[in-house]
Amino acid sequence: MLQSRIKIAVAPAAGYEIHKPLFDMLSGALAVDFRQCDTAGENYSGLDGLIVVSDEEGVVRRAMEHGVPCYQVHSLNPRTVIKPAIVKFGSSNMIHRAFRGADLTDASLKQCASVPQSHETFAEVDGRPVWSVDATSGCRCHHVGVDLPHFVESDYFQAHFRAARWFAMAPLLHFLQELLGAEGWKKAEPRATFIIDDPNFHHRSYGYLDFAGLIKHAEAHNYHATVATVPLDTWYFNRKVAALFRAHPQQVSVMMHGVNHLADELARDYRKDEALSLLAAGLRRIVAFEAESGVKVDRIMAAPHGAFKESITEPLLRLGFEAGCVSIGSLTRWNVGKNWPPHLGMPMAQALGQEAFPIFHRTSTSETDIRLSAFLGHPVVIATHHHDYARNFTRIASLAKMVNEISTPRWMTIKDISQTNYLCSVENEVLCVTPYTRRLKIPL
Repeated sequence: MLQSRIKIAVAPAAGYEIHKPLFDMLSGALAVDFRQCDTAGENYSGLDGLIVVSDEEGVVRRAMEHGVPCYQVHSLNPRTVIKPAIVKFGSSNMIHRAFRGADLTDASLKQCASVPQSHETFAEVDGRPVWSVDATSGCRCHHVGVDLPHFVESDYFQAHFRAARWFAMAPLLHFLQELLGAEGWKKAEPRATFIIDDPNFHHRSYGYLDFAGLIKHAEAHNYHATVATVPLDTWYFNRKVAALFRAHPQQVSVMMHGVNHLADELARDYRKDEALSLLAAGLRRIVAFEAESGVKVDRIMAAPHGAFKESITEPLLRLGFEAGCVSIGSLTRWNVGKNWPPHLGMPMAQALGQEAFPIFHRTSTSETDIRLSAFLGHPVVIATHHHDYARNFTRIASLAKMVNEISTPRWMTIKDISQTNYLCSVENEVLCVTPYTRRLKIPL
């Protein structure tokens, strides 16, 4: 069913033309139509919002008098930012929980312009407001001292919304979320898991990771951990460790991590029969492990070293794999020359290959990347290694606390995350589902 689209004008016309690739990308990903605005004699009826890429006050004042929410980009009195640029967010309930009260670094920020200080401050840089909001006239105007992201034809969303470069996009997305509302910016239920790459079950511990301690810690701090194990290592397992995993499915689960854990083993130019043979060998080892240990291994693939090429998706599908979990940075690195959609990184998953093999994304332990994922409404999948569990799991406790405070997610297995990667709504007593996976589990 077609979703009604909101209409946003951009002034001046030159500002619209400069940033048209950005607006085109956003229009393709969201139910938003942008058009240029000639502010002289503008008819504000039918407009849901106005973006003003100048310091002109009259344009904003007239729009707000007509009840049109505004987003104004300021450029006067720019100041050089002290490096590294730390964005300090306020505590207002109007700020998204992913950002509220946080101090986050954006190394790409070089200059910030002055914004009105009399309004409520959403964010500061170097002790001065860089994002403030005026709500005095009944509708909001966001004043931002950083230019809109400079998007070019070959760009994609994630290049402008990751730990190294994100703030220029964040206030704009916040503004669009407000205008679209919950029905226009649909999000799935908040979900999360930690992935621990590499461990085998030969002993009661793996490096700094003690399995019994992990289960107790996950129970105490409310999180789930998915162990990404290498099929080559499943020739032997400790029966007490297997019993722990069988007894605590709420705290721990298992997924596949490549086949032999060789460098770029899922990113080589195999013949189809070679790829099938490699993956089938790994799958046979996993089936034998499951039969002997009683521990289920989810058919979600985590690529060793993030090396994952589009050509491997067809044999994965033929062998019954449901999805892959790979960071966006790894996908772009190992698929050079692929024509990615401009909105890459905005949806919760990406279809890869002719048969649309779903890839959903994982982040590092970077606080910024985790908060950006939560802001977008993605499942928060945090990739870790055994050394992250040193010093009595203090790093993991801190990350779990942060995720629980941002979105109070359901912590679950990687398979459950894959099978709940969809958006849904009810329209005229009809359940409308937008899938981002091939196998769905929808409670009715």
